[in-house]
Amino acid sequence: MLRLSVLALTALLLFGLVFALLPAAPSVRGSGVTLSGVKLRLYPAQDPKAEWRFAAGQISVDPEKGETALDQLGQGARWVQSSTGTLQEDMTINATKLVIDSQDNLHAQQARLYTLADCSTFTLSSQGQQEVIINQQGGYSAPRGEISSPVQSGVYSSIKANFDFSTFQAELDPGAEFHTAPPTRCVNGKIQPR
Repeated sequence: MLRLSVLALTALLLFGLVFALLPAAPSVRGSGVTLSGVKLRLYPAQDPKAEWRFAAGQISVDPEKGETALDQLGQGARWVQSSTGTLQEDMTINATKLVIDSQDNLHAQQARLYTLADCSTFTLSSQGQQEVIINQQGGYSAPRGEISSPVQSGVYSSIKANFDFSTFQAELDPGAEFHTAPPTRCVNGKIQPR
C-alpha cells in the first residue's frame, strides 16, 4: 500500500511539473482593434432619442479600458428624434481626437460644437487634468470655452450646460458682448444677414 501511494504521489508530481512547464496562453493585454477610414454610429443608452454619427481617419478600440478613440475626426454630428419621430441634425462636433468611454460619454482636449438651433459656435478647451466632457445624460462641461453666435460672443470658464442650453452655468470673463439688435440671424442652422 505504501508503495502504491509513493507511485501515485510521484505520478502527481511529474504531472504537475509537466503542466508547469507548458507555455502560457498569450496575454490579451494590449489587444484591441484599429480601423482606418471608418464611419461610426453611437446610440447612447443614457440618451435613447439621440444618435451620434462620426467619420474618422482612425478608430482604436481598447477593450481593457472600455474606450474607443477617434483620431483625425473628419466630421461628427448629434442627431435627435423630433416630435414627429424623424431624426434631425442637432449639433456638429469637430475635434482632433475624441475618446468614447464605457458609458458612451465623449472626452477631448479641445472640441468645437456648432448648434444648429441658434447658430452658436462653442469652442471648448481643457485645462490641466480637466478635459472637455460631453455627458450623454447631462450635456457638456469644460474648464474654458469661447462662444460666438448672432446674439453674443465671449469667453467663459467652469462651463456646465445641457444640450439645448436651457441650463447653462459658467463664469463670464470680462469683454463679452451681447447684441440686442444683431446684424445677423440664424435661419435653418445658417447665419444670414437681417
